[in-house]
Amino acid sequence: MAPVTMSLAIEPQGEARGRATSVGGHARIYTPAKTRAYRAQLATLAAPHRPADPLLGPLRVEIVAVFSRPQRMQRVSKRTGEVLGGYSAAECPHTAKPDADNIAKAVLDALASWWGDDAQVADLRVVKRYVAIGEGARLDVRISRVE
Repeated sequence: MAPVTMSLAIEPQGEARGRATSVGGHARIYTPAKTRAYRAQLATLAAPHRPADPLLGPLRVEIVAVFSRPQRMQRVSKRTGEVLGGYSAAECPHTAKPDADNIAKAVLDALASWWGDDAQVADLRVVKRYVAIGEGARLDVRISRVE
């Protein structure tokens, strides 16, 4: 199997917790609409990269979630052209929410139709970063077979 590599122009988002409600005295758990919409958008963006046959065997999934920068990290000095506040103009680590495991859950759930079961993912890596100044948020995903 040749590795599948894709770069999706979408702001990374984590999987929200399931919500519970009571209907007719019975508990019901549901996925929030925002999460369902995000999964559907991810699946649509990834569809052109989908292999013809379902992926079989143990898989390695590498996810690089590149987030938009908050305003405080975008200020550039008019005099020197350098980013203010001690931040780098290049990509730098993202240490805020969402958690890396929630990002992975959202991506794996969106691509669930690509393989039989999430249990096939034997090797998973998630990296969270802020974009370099002047670039857009994206989600880079690479899927390959574990040899």
